[in-house]
Amino acid sequence: MPIVQFHLVVERYPQAAIAGLLEEATRFYVATLYPDADPPPLERVRAFVSPVPATLWATGGVLVSAGGKPAPYFTCLSLTGRSSEQLIALTTGFTDLIEKHLGCERALIRGMVTEIPPDHWSIGGKPASLARATEVASRATP
Repeated sequence: MPIVQFHLVVERYPQAAIAGLLEEATRFYVATLYPDADPPPLERVRAFVSPVPATLWATGGVLVSAGGKPAPYFTCLSLTGRSSEQLIALTTGFTDLIEKHLGCERALIRGMVTEIPPDHWSIGGKPASLARATEVASRATP
């Protein structure tokens, strides 16, 4: 279920930097959510960029095309039941990766974790509560 979406201003960052961000974000996501998995389930992760034209992005009310700062934003998903520590690690870690790969000013980076109940997420047409029943149950137990 791990999905991270980076919202970025088009053509502000080198393609190699974006590729590095996506690749490292995938490994980071798995390491954070599945620290004991061997092998890590990298195939579960979807990491992508949603490009926004500079004429359609404003930071502080100033369009990037008119001199506003391109301030990246990310969203990531997590099934309900993850610890607060894991959720905070996701927002901190994705911020770190954006800063590292894209050279963005840290204070401008925003992000959000959206928790989704396992019954509301589909894996191959089945609710995650069924498709990943053992994992979901293990997180529900203190």
